Amino acid sequence: MTCDPHRVLFVCTYNSVRSPMAAAILNAATDNRYTAESTGLFPSPVDPGVVAVMRERGIDLSSHQPRPLGACSETAYGTIVFLSPAVRERACRIPSAGEIHTLNIPVPGASGADGLDGYRQLCRVLADAIAACFPDAGVVGLHRKKALSDADSELF
Repeated sequence: MTCDPHRVLFVCTYNSVRSPMAAAILNAATDNRYTAESTGLFPSPVDPGVVAVMRERGIDLSSHQPRPLGACSETAYGTIVFLSPAVRERACRIPSAGEIHTLNIPVPGASGADGLDGYRQLCRVLADAIAACFPDAGVVGLHRKKALSDADSELF
């Protein structure tokens, strides 16, 4: 099976927070130069906080359908990115890949007045990690679509 160098799989525990957000960030930042997908060890519905924060950036994840890692086993990826060492250790039947990265991205906690600051921070952390893993992807920066204070409207 030949690996497509621009096909990327992000793997997290539930495919409800980190991995769908990471795939959406890479897809949006690279204008389809990469095809990023997401999966989880124990798929669960997408977290409403993820949907809200990504909607602020003009990305709709409300129809995201979680899927198990095993569903990806017949596909060859250029890169697989595990979003924590624990996920990598528990992963079985890993699809074929040219490269494998293991990051240590924490699951966000609810914080801030609207409960979404942890998700916003996660978005910034993921954007930085994606820029480091895929330097040819260009600058990963998504503006929020709604009006915010100067402190909140930075590129991330």
